[in-house]
Amino acid sequence: MFNGSVINDSATICAPVKTEIKTGPFTAVALGSGGAVPCNDTLVPVGLTIAETPNTVPVGNDVNVQVKDIGVWKGGAAFAAGDPLASDATGLAVKAAAGKFILGFALEDCSAKGQTVKVQITKSGFMKS
Repeated sequence: MFNGSVINDSATICAPVKTEIKTGPFTAVALGSGGAVPCNDTLVPVGLTIAETPNTVPVGNDVNVQVKDIGVWKGGAAFAAGDPLASDATGLAVKAAAGKFILGFALEDCSAKGQTVKVQITKSGFMKS
């Protein structure tokens, strides 16, 4: 008999790094066979690197990734609170364009590239045309 829960309700996961991550904390990553990879504008992001992430995470090391709830993401361009967000080519947040995967929604305005903002991670699918 099993006594307990098999559901992991943690907001974060730990994954081995498959491809070196050079974007530091608060950037999007994707998961592939073998581990985490830096996200770009063609991959589906699974979550965001957390505050303790070093600027570079070598292949084979582990990275902690926030996969749900409210987190922090570095902006790649200006957007407004409420905008659906997708990853740009470097894992930064941009307003989702048609055909891009929506990782979450902005909870604050972003006025400059590199500014950190609160986001609600929702994994809402692909933006409609």
